[in-house]
Amino acid sequence: MRLAYSISGYKLPRQFEWLMNAIWHEDDHFAIHVDARTPNDVFAAMRAVVAGYSNVRFIERERVIWMGMGLVRAEMRAIRDLLGREGGFDWMINLSMQDYPLCSRDAILNGLRAQPGLNHIRMLRLDEQPFNVRRRPWLMSFELGDRLLKTPLPRPLPRDLPMAYKGSWWHVITREFCEWLVDAPETGRYLDFFRHVQAPDELFFQNLIMASPFKGMLADDYRHLVAWSGTGGSPDVFTMAQWHELESSRQWFVRKVDETVDREILERLATRIGAAVPVIETAAA
Repeated sequence: MRLAYSISGYKLPRQFEWLMNAIWHEDDHFAIHVDARTPNDVFAAMRAVVAGYSNVRFIERERVIWMGMGLVRAEMRAIRDLLGREGGFDWMINLSMQDYPLCSRDAILNGLRAQPGLNHIRMLRLDEQPFNVRRRPWLMSFELGDRLLKTPLPRPLPRDLPMAYKGSWWHVITREFCEWLVDAPETGRYLDFFRHVQAPDELFFQNLIMASPFKGMLADDYRHLVAWSGTGGSPDVFTMAQWHELESSRQWFVRKVDETVDREILERLATRIGAAVPVIETAAA
């Protein structure tokens, strides 16, 4: 069984090193997307992390604006790239560079074998969300420079585009669903509509899978441990204060971690799964 990874990021090359040390395997495939706005020196440092790995490929860069369409476009590009790799894959996992595995590759494979053919996507009823969230598909928005311009302008929802679900961006999906995605006319229609929707990344896969032949092939979780404590647009960084939660979690990945905030928790996780620990950087004399 082979895995494919779509990994996105825009900063912290060291976190990318932590992640790749933990998940790289010669049988798997990796498509890496770096925000087009990331400085060249940071991008070069990310490329250096995986220099010499023939199964790791950087895809064409996309400008990623918070709540905009960039992530979705980059993900579809990654899926097409991964489907074209020799040897194929069975499941595709998408991660950020600030994710880290909570268990070994073997444990992930065993979990996937236990639920053959299922797609791990978080599904929430849109009509059960707060008003400001559930109305997003019906309000026009535009990407303007480096921000998303939200407007009160209403827009009709096409009848051929069901819009009943939202959820997390993070997912583990089957090769068969990926193959359907890249060829289905429904994908093009959703992509066109979502160009002017707030947070399309929280709607795209959820509604497309329900419009697909795979709507009955959903697992009960999306396999990520994520913590939110505020109203901001980014989840909390896990620290040793939450170690017990990580240690007892049955999820496969944690989001998010940061060596500059808490290195010890990364060292503990690396030791638990047998991953290499990056050497501590020292300032030049």
